[in-house]
Amino acid sequence: MVYGAKNKILYFNGKSMDYAMFGYGEESLLIIPGLGDGIATVKGMAQTLSLSYRTLARRYKVYVFSRIYELPEKYSTKEMAADIAEAMEVLNISQVNVLGVSQGGMIAQYLALDFPDKIQKLILAVTTGSMNALSKKRIEHWLDLSQNGSYQELMLDIAYHSYTAESFAYLKYVYKILGVFGKIKHKRRIVTQSQSCLRHNTLARLQELHCQTLIIGAEEDDVLSVASSKELAAVIKDSRIEILKHCGHALFEKNKDFQKLVLEFLENKNMLYKKGRQ
Repeated sequence: MVYGAKNKILYFNGKSMDYAMFGYGEESLLIIPGLGDGIATVKGMAQTLSLSYRTLARRYKVYVFSRIYELPEKYSTKEMAADIAEAMEVLNISQVNVLGVSQGGMIAQYLALDFPDKIQKLILAVTTGSMNALSKKRIEHWLDLSQNGSYQELMLDIAYHSYTAESFAYLKYVYKILGVFGKIKHKRRIVTQSQSCLRHNTLARLQELHCQTLIIGAEEDDVLSVASSKELAAVIKDSRIEILKHCGHALFEKNKDFQKLVLEFLENKNMLYKKGRQ
């Protein structure tokens, strides 16, 4: 398969987790995906992910971890981070660069706070240290749709608020078609992960972070807001912030620019930069 992409299931301590592997580098990069993991894990997605992240796959051995299958009813972002740390131990991953996207960024914060020896550099993309009015509204609405609406309604609403108006104008047809064939398979999984987002709050601890951190926000983020990215940058000392223009919460609108920023940050051995473009 291209970029050596492999789909795997990890079994550890009575738990199981889907993960994907790809890439050729000697250094490792761990990607933690967002709330979409509550709808579908990375099972069977290794090849697609390797092509999406091909810029990074050429330079790094990339792991993408889903949440465990055996989600308890209440399962915090802090506990999710602990499970990832345990999975790293089982896979003999001693130190890694971490890219957390949206809810994945919330989990990545706890991974860096509670297991600092496991982290080299940290990238927090379109994420937050705590919920604001906008993010609560979005997640609570998606939670309601996941339990009482159709798959198509849910996916269209996610797309509407995740992309800029220009991108959504043509992507909505794709999501309408996907919505016809898809279905919500694990309602409980969505509830657990959504509620963990709503309870997430690391702001009081983020000054403890000592790893070099890149914060990537989106100018038109209509899910968590660009203000959340700026708030992270204000609290995390050893950080740089970059705001992608003409981009919504779905960073793949600016995939090349996004991966270029990540690669530049990881490859620069002499960081710290001055605070980035806002």
